[in-house]
Parts: sequence; structure tokens; C-alpha cells
Amino acid sequence: MSASVALHSVRLLLLLVVWGVLDVGSSSSSSSTPAADTSTAQNPNQERATSNGIFSQGTSTSAPRSITQAPILPFKKYNLTMKDSPKDSVFKTVILQSPAELELLCSLVLQPSKDVEKIEVVWKKEHQIIKNDTIYKNESKNSWCSRHEVNVTTRDQLGNYTCVYKTKPEEVNSTFHLQVPEPHGKSERIISYVGDFVVLACLVGSETRQYNPSSWVWYTKNGSEQVAINTTLMPEKYVITQEHANITKLKIMGLSEEDTGVYSCEAMFPLGARKGEVALKVLTYMTPLKPFLAIAAEVVLFVAAIFAYEACTKKKEFQVEEVEKEFEQTETLKTEDSNGVENSATRQRKV
Repeated sequence: MSASVALHSVRLLLLLVVWGVLDVGSSSSSSSTPAADTSTAQNPNQERATSNGIFSQGTSTSAPRSITQAPILPFKKYNLTMKDSPKDSVFKTVILQSPAELELLCSLVLQPSKDVEKIEVVWKKEHQIIKNDTIYKNESKNSWCSRHEVNVTTRDQLGNYTCVYKTKPEEVNSTFHLQVPEPHGKSERIISYVGDFVVLACLVGSETRQYNPSSWVWYTKNGSEQVAINTTLMPEKYVITQEHANITKLKIMGLSEEDTGVYSCEAMFPLGARKGEVALKVLTYMTPLKPFLAIAAEVVLFVAAIFAYEACTKKKEFQVEEVEKEFEQTETLKTEDSNGVENSATRQRKV
């Protein structure tokens, strides 16, 4: 009896021990798992970021900050060289269709007779001073150079950049003109006729250098204002086509004299937009005949004047002939009368 009781007690004790172990394991597991989940939820990229070396190691649970790098701009370099004479000031056009990092070099060549220790240079954006520079003599005694760097990312940074060398007795300057490409019409003036259709074309660049605008817009004039042409509202009147990025075409159908005017094509670039123009003249079919009709009228008037002159001349000649005939007849009669008198006198003497 006592043995069975002792065995039952041992079994009960083992069950309690096992139950306690299981309870402790489950509680520890449940308490550690949410913490790990919370850490992962707060900073899911912490391990990856740390392994890449972007962020420093730590126990902070804040989300990592994103790092954005500025785009790398293409680098371009332009140089202007001038002599120490205001007449030798030079001007250079720099065409940009997208943002770029520019280095503008302004060089001055002095005469060998001039001995200069230093020269002051001023850089201007339009008429505003943006930089002062002082150049000292180096191994090259006659050549001086000043540079200005600018990152052109907006339209406001386009325009004139001028370097002014304060030489004596007069200043010398040169200018870099920054602008976007300028479109132009294939034909400056096009002539067509009422009821016909016409195709106006605009392009930007040349055979050796082509630019690719992001988009094109056509404008027509309504009085003094320019109105964008909407092909969706007037599909029966206008059609805009674009085979290549640097060429746009506007087809105008059912021409009338009211379509005469100047049409503008605007090329859009990341740094701004510029316009080109094409002139259109719409004529009626009678218009080409007007000079011919005027010439024909002049010919008719001239021929009529000739006929009138000949008629007057013949009339005068006829009148003169009539007068001459009358005079001849009168003279004949007088002669006959005088002959009759002489004959009668002669007869009387003979008797």
C-alpha cells in the first residue's frame, strides 16, 4: 500500500515538473518572438543597410533615411580668346538643349610691349556682377585666362555671360550667349490658293547637328494674340504630323483668304522653349490674272489710241484733199474764163 502511494506521488511530481518546464519554455518563446517582430517591423532594412555599409550599426529602431544623389550633368568647356583692344571683343553662342555643367574660359592676349603685373577681371550675368577675379603674372607674360563655372539647370540661367578685363586705357570684354536651339521654317514664305491645302514644316538643327525637343506646339495669330492650334477641335482643318523628333509639319486644308498670316512652331526643351515662324499667303485664282488683265487693258487702250490717231489723221488728210480739189477747180474755172475773154478780143480785132 505504501509502495503504491509512493509510486503515485513520484508520478505526480514528475508531471508537475514536466508541466512547469513546458510552461516556462512557452512563456519565454512567446515573450521573445514579439520583440523580434517589432524590431523587424520598425526597421526591416536595418540588416541589409548595415551589411552594405550605408548606415552605421546601432540599436536605433527608426526607419532608415533615403539617400538621393543629384544627377551627374554632362561637362562642356568653351573658350574665347581676344586681344587688348575693344574692337577685338568677341561673341560666342552656346546652344544647350538639356542641363549641363559649363566651364567658360575667357583668354586675353596682350602685346609684348605691355608689362603688367596683375589684371582684374569681372564676370557678369547680363548686367549683374557675379564674380570678381584677379590674375597675376605667370610664366606666360602675354597670355591671361579667367574661368567661370556654372551648372545650367533652369531657363533663368540662360542668357549672356560676359567677362570684362579691366585693362588700361580701355576695358576689353567678350560674351558667351547661352540659349536653347532655335527652330525655323523650311520655307520662310509659302503661297497657295483658295480651296487648296498646304503643308508648313518646321525643323530644329541642321544636317550636321540635330536636336530632339520633347514636344512641339503650333500657333496661329488671332489679331495680336497667338492661339495654340488644337487638332482635336478642328480635325477637318488642321493635321499635325511628326516623322522625326526634330521636324514637325502642319497641314491646313480648305484654305481661305482668312488663313493668310504668320504661323509659329514652338520647340520644347528641358531648359526652355523657342519659336520659329512660317508665313502663309492665300490667293484667289483671279489674283494671278490681275497683272495680265492690267497689261491687256493697257494694250487695248494703246491700240485704241493708235486707231483714233489714224482716224483723225485720215480725216484731216481728206479735208486737205477736198480743199485742194476745190482750189484746183476754182483755178481751172478762172483760167477758162480768162481764155474766153482773150479769144473774143482777138476776134474783134480781126474783124
